[in-house]
Amino acid sequence: NNEVISNSIRLRNPFTDVLNLLQIDLIRRYRAAESEDVDPVRRALFLSINGIAAAMQSTG
Repeated sequence: NNEVISNSIRLRNPFTDVLNLLQIDLIRRYRAAESEDVDPVRRALFLSINGIAAAMQSTG
């Protein structure tokens, strides 16, 4: 049902918007990180990817 999907997207967007902004910052940090500092940033980046994927589910 389109109404159900539209409602789901409307409720989800405020959360995914924050994750998207966080992911932009993490990508910048990852690119700027020295090799010994990259692991924590990489882990956070992967977690942001998983968070966005979980939020999108079948409405992506």
